[in-house]
Amino acid sequence: MRATIPIRFSTLLASAALLAACTSVPLEKPEKALATAEHAIMQANQEVTEDTQSVALYEAEKKLAQARGLVNKSNATKEDYTKARRLAEEATVAAHLAQARAEARQAQARKAELEETLESLRESLPREETE
Repeated sequence: MRATIPIRFSTLLASAALLAACTSVPLEKPEKALATAEHAIMQANQEVTEDTQSVALYEAEKKLAQARGLVNKSNATKEDYTKARRLAEEATVAAHLAQARAEARQAQARKAELEETLESLRESLPREETE
């Protein structure tokens, strides 16, 4: 009789674990990650001009489109949502990279302008003649 109690208990535990494993967990769409990526791409688009096309921004837009495609599948799985979240996060990073590169190019252009202005000011100053 004593041996049956641990067996019944372990059977009950196994049944509970099986039931918990079979319970369907609602799938969470990675909406926050998608929104974050979209916002980052919008910000990068404001910094990247047409004459400074950005491969990183193109990649960000491509990854966001792939992520949206996975989320919008009619039979999307948890793995699809996980992959979509990862793609959205990669899109966010790529957009931040594009924005940083655009800002760096703008800073370099401003630096060159300032150096040119400084040089012209130096040239226009009266030079002291050494005796």
